[in-house]
Amino acid sequence: MKKLTALKLVMAVAMLSFLTGFSQEKPVTKLLKSYIANSNALCETKQVNNVLSLFDDRYKNNIAYVGLSGIVKRSTISFEQFSEQLADNIKNKNYNFHMTIGDIVHESQKERAGTVSAIVHFESKIDGKVAEKGTILMNLVASLVRGEWKIIHNNTVRVSEGSDIGNCVCYLFSKGSSFFNAETYYPAGVEYEREYQSFRVSARNGKRIIKGNDVTYTWAENGDVLDAGRKLGNAKSSDEAVKVVLTHVYSETCTKIDFN
Repeated sequence: MKKLTALKLVMAVAMLSFLTGFSQEKPVTKLLKSYIANSNALCETKQVNNVLSLFDDRYKNNIAYVGLSGIVKRSTISFEQFSEQLADNIKNKNYNFHMTIGDIVHESQKERAGTVSAIVHFESKIDGKVAEKGTILMNLVASLVRGEWKIIHNNTVRVSEGSDIGNCVCYLFSKGSSFFNAETYYPAGVEYEREYQSFRVSARNGKRIIKGNDVTYTWAENGDVLDAGRKLGNAKSSDEAVKVVLTHVYSETCTKIDFN
């Protein structure tokens, strides 16, 4: 009876050891979760090294970015560029970037290397407004570097799925130097909206003015473009003056306007 009890105890200990080993988090997955957590905490900690310490200095990230408009951009960033990017983010007090892991779709852990593929949801905000939100397919490769697990490579597919503010595109058509029509595309949730506006540059009582749909702006002799006395910018030509006005009109929606 004692032998049977001892045998059961040995089997129980062996099973517990097996289950404990089986449930232990893989180093590569642990790195992924630490990267997400430390990145999310950056706006509070301001400690870039909490993130960078997880990466090898030979780290590369191949990125395919699918924008809201459907345009695909590809790039590769190095460890140095990644470091500069993080430093710039924490300098911008109005900017916040947050990630959450949706699903871990694949894990492979070897003795000296590991890979993990995960669906990561992200949201970036500027002054509390959603600049962009979407999904990242993240494929991390980790390796033992001088006895420590480090992220050495990343293949990223980032898909933008919504935005309240962001880059805008404006097609500006002119008839001489007095009449302008603007066709502006700006982010609005899950798609881009299009808006048309007309402007006329003329003189009134000896002063140059820019007449928009509902507002009249002053274009002073020194080139300053004014809205009720408030300077919006400076322009040497009428088309530049209209661009200053458009930048002001869409200032709450467009972080940048590409004029064509």
